[in-house]
Order: sequence, then C-alpha cells, then structure tokens
Amino acid sequence: MKHCVVALALVALLGGPALFAQEYLAHDTVVHNTAAQEAIADSFPSPWPHPFAYAGAGLMGGGYAPLAWDGGGGLMIDTRHFLASAEGSYDNGHKIDDNDQPNPKGHDRGLAASAYYRLSSGWFGGVGVRWSQLSTTNYSKSQWRPTFGGGKDYFHKKCAAENCVSDFSMRVKVDYVLPGTDHFNGVQGPLLSIYMPSPAAKGHLFFRETLGIYEFHETVTAPSNLILTRQQMGDRSVTSFGELTVMYRF
Repeated sequence: MKHCVVALALVALLGGPALFAQEYLAHDTVVHNTAAQEAIADSFPSPWPHPFAYAGAGLMGGGYAPLAWDGGGGLMIDTRHFLASAEGSYDNGHKIDDNDQPNPKGHDRGLAASAYYRLSSGWFGGVGVRWSQLSTTNYSKSQWRPTFGGGKDYFHKKCAAENCVSDFSMRVKVDYVLPGTDHFNGVQGPLLSIYMPSPAAKGHLFFRETLGIYEFHETVTAPSNLILTRQQMGDRSVTSFGELTVMYRF
C-alpha cells in the first residue's frame, strides 16, 4: 500500500509536464521537435559556475512542526552536456512528535552535490551525495546519503524560426535518495524537483519546488538489542517533505 502511495504521487506530479509535452507534439510534431532542439542548444548560460541563492517555505512531515522557513545557496554549472551543482541549506524546522518531548527548538543543516550528463534530446542522468544534520534541544543526528536519478528540460516556442524565443520552459528531475549512513531510521525515497523556467535558459529568477516522499522505520534506540531492533525496523511508515522557494542565479 505504501509503495502504491509513492507511485500515485509521482504519476500525478509528473503527469502534468508529460501531458503538456504531448499536447504540443500532437499539434505539430516536426515543428516542435526542431524548435525544442534549437531552444536547448542556444539557451545555455556561460560554462562557468554561477552562484545562486534561494529562500522560501518548507512543508514538513516526519514529526516536525508543519511549517518552516528555509534557504540556501551554492554554485551551479549548466552546459550542453554537463550539469552540476553544490549547495548548502538551512531551515528552522523543529520536532513536535518524536517521543522525546518537550523538545522546543531545532534546525536542519544540509549539503548536497550532484552531477549529470545530458543527451541531445534534453534527457539527463547522474549521481550525487547529500549530508544532513538535525539539531534539537535534546539531541542531534547526521547522515550521508548517496543519490541517483535524472530528468528532462522542457522548452516550447511558437515558431521554428532561428531567432524565435522560447515562451515557456521548465526542468523536471527525480532523484532517489538512498539510506546511506542513516542507521537510526533508514530514510529513503524519491525526491522530485521542478524549476520554472529551466535553469538551462539564460535568466536570473526561478521558481523552485521540491517534494520528497520517503519511507522510514521507527528509530533504532538500542542496536545491541537484536529483538527490539528487529521490531523497530519492521515498524515502517511513509512521510513527505516539500519546499516552495524562489531562486536567484547571479
């Protein structure tokens, strides 16, 4: 049942861009294909790393208070065949349901880096790594997690002329976050990221949305107690985390 929830959520979120693309392909397949390839080839920022910063709201699950403020920044590279980014993040999320109350204060810090290879069709795939640390009044814990995934840049423009400007673009990306060193909860699952317009386009201001749907088990409290640990690892749940932020690329 839990896997069905994850699958249905991803289908619903990814179905919009897919239906959008199918509508224009059905309208004029040849013209759209030519226009999309030209838009991708001509729209990249310079090949040098660009600093960026973002801020917005975090929608929290997993025993957190439901709303947090988050922000971050880093460096981004976006060329014809290579994408890479490295960033740091911070939010003021705190736990309100973690079996260790009262626990009034908390925050999360994170680091993430990823690199992808992009095909001429616009599809890309690659790997990455993430580090996160939760600090609360009563305790702190941190983990390293490898990731893998891919996505696609979508471009549309109304004509196939050489100088025709794209009137809409977006990037859809899905990475699977592995448990890594998280021996306490074994958190893992897909992380969806949507950018509008696509970072492959020249520009400074972007809307950035993320949604992670994660499976985890009850916190392991006594690893040496094999019977208790087996029971805790067998008690599994699903939660989600989202971010709605505005990003500025310098």
